Amino acid sequence: MFKKALIILFLALGSIMANQLQNETSPYLLQHKDNPVNWYPWSEEAFSKAKKENKLIFLSIGYSTCHWCHVMAHESFEDEEVAKVLNKDFISIKIDREQFPHIDGFYQKVFRLMNKRSGGWPLTIVMTAQKEPFFSATYVPKYTGYGSKGLIEVLKQIASYDKEALKEQGQKILSVLKQQEQFPLSNATYDNKLLHTIVDQFQNTYDEEHKGFGTHPKFPQFANLILLLKVYQINKDEDALNMAVETLKTMAKGGIFDQIEGAFYRYSVDQKWQIPHFEKMLYTNAEALEAYSLAYQITKEPLFKEVIDKTIEQIDIRFEQNGVYKSASNADSKNDFGDNEEGYYFVYDYQETLEFLEENGLSEQEAKESLYYLGIKENGNFDGQRSNPEILEDTKPTNLESVLSLLKQIRDKKEYPSIDNKINTAWNALYLKGKLIASTIDTTYLQKTINSLDALISLMYQQGELYHQTILGKTPTQKGILEDYSFMIDALFEAYQITLDERYFALYEQLIKKSIELFYKDGRWIESNDGFETFADIEDYGYASALGIHFTNLILYATMQGDTKTFEIAQKSMQYYVEYINKYPSHFPNTTLASIYYMIEPVFIKSNKQNLQKFTPDDFEYPFVYKKTYKSEEYLACKINSCFSYSKEIKDIIKDINNL
Repeated sequence: MFKKALIILFLALGSIMANQLQNETSPYLLQHKDNPVNWYPWSEEAFSKAKKENKLIFLSIGYSTCHWCHVMAHESFEDEEVAKVLNKDFISIKIDREQFPHIDGFYQKVFRLMNKRSGGWPLTIVMTAQKEPFFSATYVPKYTGYGSKGLIEVLKQIASYDKEALKEQGQKILSVLKQQEQFPLSNATYDNKLLHTIVDQFQNTYDEEHKGFGTHPKFPQFANLILLLKVYQINKDEDALNMAVETLKTMAKGGIFDQIEGAFYRYSVDQKWQIPHFEKMLYTNAEALEAYSLAYQITKEPLFKEVIDKTIEQIDIRFEQNGVYKSASNADSKNDFGDNEEGYYFVYDYQETLEFLEENGLSEQEAKESLYYLGIKENGNFDGQRSNPEILEDTKPTNLESVLSLLKQIRDKKEYPSIDNKINTAWNALYLKGKLIASTIDTTYLQKTINSLDALISLMYQQGELYHQTILGKTPTQKGILEDYSFMIDALFEAYQITLDERYFALYEQLIKKSIELFYKDGRWIESNDGFETFADIEDYGYASALGIHFTNLILYATMQGDTKTFEIAQKSMQYYVEYINKYPSHFPNTTLASIYYMIEPVFIKSNKQNLQKFTPDDFEYPFVYKKTYKSEEYLACKINSCFSYSKEIKDIIKDINNL
């Protein structure tokens, strides 16, 4: 009996110790360290083991704040029955898509090829030990039902197949993917009607009733709105401005924006922007700041400034630590029974809320009027009788601030959703760029933003190496990928334009050169230099395309420095995509914007720092005017191949540039 107990204990301990995620730093991987599934991180060890034992690879990709990732984890990966099947016939690998976005991006392409639609998370891939994928899915339920095969049935079925046949199928899929990525260099030139095509295409998918683009689920797509606002700045196209401004207004008043505390949720599950998926991502709010700041500069709409202020306040409260920013907060939070429930922290029960407001000094009429204004109704709009706040009227109640404070007190009695504490270089840089642009509207934001940029550089740029992510208190080890370089360069350029601090220009220049060295391969760009080579693409999937942003980085740097070699790299890289941009500019907003920079050349005004501080880009009708310090008392205005205006008076330079 004693011997049997020892064996059971040994097996139990062995099962716990077998999970290889326990020494990882990723919050997502650590969520799975105690699963009975014998998970491995993405590593050579896992693939070597699969080859040695002649097993297939079960790959699961997700992230810590992903609702359906948690659902599948609870149903299947915490389940002994599923674990038994996986551990017997597969080597199981778990990936945090935020740690390896380039690997995730590749397998999302596999999913799209196999399923003829976009994927998502969790992403489920089964492949050979040689990385030949033959099965792809997103969320898979444990058991078969409702027209969907269950995970246990799928796994047993796959395990019974002939491995050589699976290998052949996987090779065919990889072959098609390779063919898709090897498209020829285009001989086309940019269409001079590109600006009109952009607006026409957006009008084709514009939701006239509810604003935004498409039906549902509805993502904010801030890159689209930024592009439309830039088009308006160039040619004063009122349709472009109206689509952007009306969408920004509707989202600002909708349920996709947290009306009580501020900041945007990741997307809306409905067409009306009413019910969000309650994750808050750093990157979503980064792009929101840029879009609303640009719209405010054009329109001076007070609502846009309110959104900027509340977004910065909330992100700084929830995500900031030691000057840098965590990645995201979860959609789920603990309810009264200790169970995770989507949106629980954010939504309100009408009767409970009404009583709380009355108990705290509001009359019944005042309370009801305020709740109606905020869309908190008796019949609710979310999961029964609860409501996700949205603004239903134009006129604010006089006591709105005190009501918001009381509604915040109701939330304070609950547990805030968990926060992914990874410090991601790309997302931090994206957020700081948005905040820098916001500081041109409100200078009170500038110093703290600069302090954060310095903190990010200190943490993630060490001994001449830019790193991708870390956890505070840990030394970063994962080297930067293209998106880290692209977004950091973009933020450094913005910081330099605002401060004219040569420190930022020096690092900006170093990173431009290093990015070419690491990621540029004879006209094409790869996403990483870590052995998993995939071509970067121009799709703004989830957030800005690193390649699209980097095209603009290269054009601006080359023009600033008169660097024809870097300009030729940008030109050759972009030439692969000219036909795509001419036909589908609205599909690739950041690369389309880079194409506009190529067509309408940016201008740099060069002079000493004191002179450059005497004007702003708002003084010009020309859309792309920037600054570069130069040891001269005079002003010099330059494009990539020539300087065309020279004067001691800035008014002469302004006149010459506006005449372009």
